[in-house]
Amino acid sequence: MGKIKNALRIIKRAVFNETGSVNTDPFKQLEERGLIIAESSKKRMYSPWGIDNMLPWLIEIGEECSISTNVIILAHDASTGFTNGYTKIGRVTIGNHVFIGQGTTVLCGVTIGDNVIIGANSLVNKDIPANSVFAGNPAKYICSFEEYAAKRREELQQVPILEHDWVYWSQKASCEEKNDAREQLAVTRIGYFKSHLEPIIKKPEE
Repeated sequence: MGKIKNALRIIKRAVFNETGSVNTDPFKQLEERGLIIAESSKKRMYSPWGIDNMLPWLIEIGEECSISTNVIILAHDASTGFTNGYTKIGRVTIGNHVFIGQGTTVLCGVTIGDNVIIGANSLVNKDIPANSVFAGNPAKYICSFEEYAAKRREELQQVPILEHDWVYWSQKASCEEKNDAREQLAVTRIGYFKSHLEPIIKKPEE
């Protein structure tokens, strides 16, 4: 019961500020407690509640990162208490232009370089070098960023491209438009619409 009450207090502090009004900035308390995160990444951070609430001052997130829903970023590992009586802690550094897919967990002590894509439901337990694509549990190297980009550019020429962006298709599209889009994808099964992210032109060797 004590653990449940403590968890509820943490959630209440995250949602409400000291005056009792709703906290509309989910990063405010975390930044006050030491989290370093670029303004450009706040707009694309869909898992602020997944940032280690105990040790946010050990976490740094760079520019233009897109971090999907249900992503957990940990700066500690309490399991070590069973082995030596101490909790392991570690800095987590996420570089610039990093995409972290839905449901991924980033463990303490990890550094993720610039221009990195991490697939959904991955477990990042080791450093990830710049200009690379990783996925899996644990996350493993898939290809370079440039190889991945080349494949996606080639694919773009072979499948339907829908007008408008994700906001339109998730919130505004009519039933007729959705049915038409579904028909366009009947053969290829996949397609594209406009992203909220800008392409990264830089190649690995640069």
